[in-house]
Amino acid sequence: MACQKAHFEMQIFDLSNKISNLKSLKPSTYIDNLFQQLMSTCLPTDTNIEVEKLCPKVQNIRTNLINLRSEDIGYSEQHYSTVFGSLEENPLHHLDLCPYYTNYLKLSKVEFDLLMLHTSHVPTKIVFVASGVLPFTSIILDMSHLPNTTFENFDIDPQANSLASQLVSRDTNLSSFNISRLFYN
Repeated sequence: MACQKAHFEMQIFDLSNKISNLKSLKPSTYIDNLFQQLMSTCLPTDTNIEVEKLCPKVQNIRTNLINLRSEDIGYSEQHYSTVFGSLEENPLHHLDLCPYYTNYLKLSKVEFDLLMLHTSHVPTKIVFVASGVLPFTSIILDMSHLPNTTFENFDIDPQANSLASQLVSRDTNLSSFNISRLFYN
């Protein structure tokens, strides 16, 4: 256990050093690979490392990495929303171009399963607050799990609402009968 913890801490220090010294978190293969390494390091289910028992220095680094990851996700979603919006054909048929798409598929499935555990009926309306420029969760839930549910997406950023709405409105399945159910406010 002590060796496993020490190895984990060394990996965190190394990744933190590499990520913290980047000039920008804007999407690139190198940055995507670093964050994939970080996720692979921090998400193994076969470890018994308790985050709250890590030394304060590692906990501070972890907090910093979480903040950097959030910033990276914002840049990545902005980038891929722009890429999808520039495609001539239906952008929702190319969501897998985003390197984190499979993570969103898994997350949406978990969210759907949790939702269904806590309700006796399929919801008719779901609201997403701070849905952003690339509302993967509501799109995936609509396309894969809840095709008859109304999704209302709210974001404080008018540009985010505009880009997200443009992506959804270009899908014939969503725009022909779902666009009235997928609102961007």
